[in-house]
Amino acid sequence: MKKLFCVIALAVLAISASAQKIFMGEAAENQLLLADPFILEDDGWYYIYGTHAADGIVVYRSKDLKTWSDRCGNAKNKLALHKDDVWGDRMYWAPEVYKVGNKFLMTYSCQEHICYAESDSPCGPFVQREHKPYLPQEKGIDSSIFIDDDGKAYMFWVRFTNGNAIWVAEMTNDLRQVKLETARHLLDAKDGTWEHQLGRVVEGPMVIKLGGKYYLTYSGNDFRSQDYAVGYAVAEKPMGPYKRYEGNPILHRHRGYYGTGHHALLKKGNGYYMVYHAHNSASQVQTRQTLIAPLTIKRDKTNGRFAEDYILGVSHKIIIPTVEQ
Repeated sequence: MKKLFCVIALAVLAISASAQKIFMGEAAENQLLLADPFILEDDGWYYIYGTHAADGIVVYRSKDLKTWSDRCGNAKNKLALHKDDVWGDRMYWAPEVYKVGNKFLMTYSCQEHICYAESDSPCGPFVQREHKPYLPQEKGIDSSIFIDDDGKAYMFWVRFTNGNAIWVAEMTNDLRQVKLETARHLLDAKDGTWEHQLGRVVEGPMVIKLGGKYYLTYSGNDFRSQDYAVGYAVAEKPMGPYKRYEGNPILHRHRGYYGTGHHALLKKGNGYYMVYHAHNSASQVQTRQTLIAPLTIKRDKTNGRFAEDYILGVSHKIIIPTVEQ
């Protein structure tokens, strides 16, 4: 009987330890490990890009968002973009990819400059016609392109003004130039809030349009912080001004994961998925885990009636992407 009790006790301890690992957000076996992730859907496939490789940008693909191929890039070293084909040679961060006609355009950061490259395939190779940044005269990171219903394009990105701050500017119709003369400052990290616990940082901007209004989603706090999180602000026009949602942040230590942030939004039917990264501590930021969860979108209620605004949130139904071995 005593032996049986010991066996049961050991089993309970094993289950508890396993549960604790899940709660603490440790990486699952074969889990996809990309920081600053972005997902493109094209021709029945999902393609995911992110910060990971020292020599460029990786890409994986999937049919269901759950199981992803090994690297499927057409550039050198099975990358989507390799440093030999573009300006710069290090610090490849935060890629986003858009289909424009029959071409694919990637915007990304390299050596803390905003860059772009083009390809005939979502798997690359993404190359630059001219090896130079979008904005050669200044540094910046975390670029995101928004195209409005009227076809007008805007670049949202992070400038190093008063810490990491979010700016917007108009773009040319071909998306190859930023009209820097139109640049407008949108957000700084707000003192005494969730945005300013470690470093003066708001970054990773991305805009979607709902009900005629513009929802600027962004990350706040230093990415190394366990309290790295996501919030949003709303505007009547794409260039603002933007008013923060009072219930921010909407993604913070989600489901036991820490450092949850630098997201992107994937439109799927009438809804969206949020893809983001997480880590356990500052010492683990080089192996950030990739997670996906549905975005919840509800009508705001004012005095018992539906208002024009929506309230955004993140579902607890997490998808943990894995890579085929």
